Amino acid sequence: MKVFETVKDIDILPNQTVLMAKADGEAELLVYNRQGFSDMVEKAYVINKWGRKRTDFPALNEFTEAMKQNPTVESCELMCEAYAMEGDTALMLPQFIHYIKSQDPTLIAKVHLGVWNVLKINGHVVAENYLWRCEQVASWLPNGKLAHILPYLQPKSMMEVQHFWDYYVVNKRYEGLVVWEGREPFKCKPFKELDAVILGVNKKSGYGRGNLFAQKQVTSLKVGLMRPDGKFVEIGDCASGIDHQLRSKLWQVKEKLAIAEDDNVVWIKPRIVIQIGYIDLFKGRNKVYAYEERLNGSAYREVETMPLIRMKSPQLLHFRPDKTVNPQDLRIQQIPEAYLTEESP
Repeated sequence: MKVFETVKDIDILPNQTVLMAKADGEAELLVYNRQGFSDMVEKAYVINKWGRKRTDFPALNEFTEAMKQNPTVESCELMCEAYAMEGDTALMLPQFIHYIKSQDPTLIAKVHLGVWNVLKINGHVVAENYLWRCEQVASWLPNGKLAHILPYLQPKSMMEVQHFWDYYVVNKRYEGLVVWEGREPFKCKPFKELDAVILGVNKKSGYGRGNLFAQKQVTSLKVGLMRPDGKFVEIGDCASGIDHQLRSKLWQVKEKLAIAEDDNVVWIKPRIVIQIGYIDLFKGRNKVYAYEERLNGSAYREVETMPLIRMKSPQLLHFRPDKTVNPQDLRIQQIPEAYLTEESP
């Protein structure tokens, strides 16, 4: 799916552009049949891309009850996002996974099914435009509390686009927007930024990419911040992007600065500062390293762990030749105060 860099890049095509709030959850195929199924007693189920089928939880049961009141729809296939909410605030994927696997009814009751597309109605493939699909589902689920169409809008002005973004993404903490232009969907996500140092190059290329490391391309970096005491705090892995020339350049950097290697990482001298864009942060426990220059070779030495953060969807934006490796340029205080604990130095 293509990506708009910022909300200001969204084009408004008259009577075509539709905005939808994007929840951070698990994509599901939702199947409903008023007559039921031969292999199960329920009249609806959801199934994810790994083949995990779920039935009999509050959001799905609410959907089934609503569809019983609609005599015109005997069956349908929908795409939806299973996600969690706390009040009217959207939560992140890890919370959804925790809630849906929980045996606690109060947690499972916070799982929502947000419909975002209609594939079939009464056995027929839907050919109507995207707004029509949204309006159909909205009419089926007019009072949906747990099962509903995801928030959507056909904007007439950039002011409406900005207001929609501010309300759902900034205030309600949705992951971003999906922008439909005709039948073509685009993503638009909020990026926050920080400066970090490259600590190492990851050998694994990621799902579905093949072994790009063996082709001398770097797809992922291990990055960190710097404490006032000069020690490095690892904050996770950062994607290098899809630029083949950049991936090859990072390989050359790795060759020049490598100091050690294990099964997963080629560790390099902490010399290069980069700017990272990320969608959100969540609290984690982070490894702390002392970097030591030695006559017989440099090395990182793990000295402790500390509570700090992990980044969601981090990616390399650009190099920062104007920055150097020091506690000020790489300061932990780049992280919003809400994520810093009393234990953080």
